[in-house]
Amino acid sequence: MLTTLKLAVVGHSNVGKTSLLRTLTRNSRFGDVSDKPGTTRHVESIKVSLDKQKSIIFYDTPGLEDSLALYDYINQITPANSRLDGVDKLTNFLQSPEAENSFDQEAKVIRQLLKSDAAIYVIDVREPILAKYHDELAILANGDKPLLAVLNFTAHEEKNENEWKKLLSRVGIHAIIKFDAIVSPIDGEERLYKSLALLIEPAKVILEQWLDHIVQMRESRNHSANLIIAEALVDVTAFYKMVKSDDKQAIVDMQNQVRKREQLAINELLKLYQFNSVLESEEHLPLIKGRYNADLFNIDALKTMSKHLTKGFVSGATIGASIDLATGGITLGSAALIGGAVGSLMQTAKHYGSRMRYQLSGYRKLSIDDVIICFFSLRLMNLKESLNYRSHANTSPIKLSKLDKQEWEKGVLPKSLKVARRYSHWSTLNKGTKRNDKKWQSTIRNVAEQLH
Repeated sequence: MLTTLKLAVVGHSNVGKTSLLRTLTRNSRFGDVSDKPGTTRHVESIKVSLDKQKSIIFYDTPGLEDSLALYDYINQITPANSRLDGVDKLTNFLQSPEAENSFDQEAKVIRQLLKSDAAIYVIDVREPILAKYHDELAILANGDKPLLAVLNFTAHEEKNENEWKKLLSRVGIHAIIKFDAIVSPIDGEERLYKSLALLIEPAKVILEQWLDHIVQMRESRNHSANLIIAEALVDVTAFYKMVKSDDKQAIVDMQNQVRKREQLAINELLKLYQFNSVLESEEHLPLIKGRYNADLFNIDALKTMSKHLTKGFVSGATIGASIDLATGGITLGSAALIGGAVGSLMQTAKHYGSRMRYQLSGYRKLSIDDVIICFFSLRLMNLKESLNYRSHANTSPIKLSKLDKQEWEKGVLPKSLKVARRYSHWSTLNKGTKRNDKKWQSTIRNVAEQLH
């Protein structure tokens, strides 16, 4: 039983072999990518390990640069009237002096081809059909290895896709798929590996296992990305400052802190999806006006405070004190109550004491608008979706897209996220952060599920 599948990626110079491998292995750092010919000068490998000690090794090979001269040379050194088959002819070439001189690059490709179980032949469909490609295919066919032809750059307007299919058919290569390494189709990997499974029967189990692994990894990444975004949203929702109503600098400071928190989430998403591209933003966060709204005016917070007041009432003294005054003007339907306030306020002070003092001194709680949080959420979700489908061969900067105002201006926070308004200690942007409790973890999970 085959435990390691060896796949040689072959083709002419600058057809996108390294780019294809970056996409298939989700490794934007693999190899060198350049418009200059002959960027890859040596055989490079990358291994992906599977369960039960199975693995796939991809080999990135140099470009076949002078197939016309090589084809003539192979025929020239083949003895007349000999019965050498294709593999014998290639072996004969590899033993010749020119394999180390004039055709050094081509020899590296052929050696790897003969050592591999199959080859992926990459084609730039923008290229016209030239004689060198005829000879190139004839040389590779001599290797007696299964060949899967991959039509690259099919998203380009100027392409010769039909002409390439005709040429491949004429030389006996009928396993052909379209797979643009830069703009890869959603089902591209599945079609590629299923085609290989038909070509290489012994590798069917390995390839099916690899396909299952790809699906599992995709689901795992999506789940982890949702948790990253959910945690950032809770961080921003729970964030607040106690400020004077005319303190404009506080707004600027909060805006910068939210931007930094967004950047942290972006960095975590890029790391999760294994991208290292430079990120550019087409749009900054809109001006945060803030929510001048005391926490005690929040309905959920009122309910919580009522519970604390009820708990403390039994142990309270009969000293006359107005709950209206203690709560900054909120009666809780209890304006007539005078006694029992001391015990109640001692319980409540643990949660609201400092904020009450701020209120009575002319301060108000400044937190982030719901619509800004919706904007924040949509930007990160859009980024996640773009990373889900972005090719690792794409070297253009990753950009945060500009959002339609109608998508976020009337945004309403879900209840699972609104609860974070009550727990300022959940936010890393506030002082005294404590986020190890089960309710925080549960809230993160609930928000992540809604994102899903």
